[in-house]
Amino acid sequence: MAAGTDVIKFLTQKIVKYLDEPKAVRKERRISKKNEREPLLTYLFGVVPMGLGLAFRKKRRK
Repeated sequence: MAAGTDVIKFLTQKIVKYLDEPKAVRKERRISKKNEREPLLTYLFGVVPMGLGLAFRKKRRK
């Protein structure tokens, strides 16, 4: 049962640390994380949609 108590202790520490931060800092972190996220198509399907888009874009220009 020591592993279970360690997990509970860890989670409690994380929650207390999160709640002790000012609301502005939490909001800023959330916004910055959202801005760093990759586009939805790349996230869902990998690099294939991006490669196809580049290929068709080059084809249209010629």
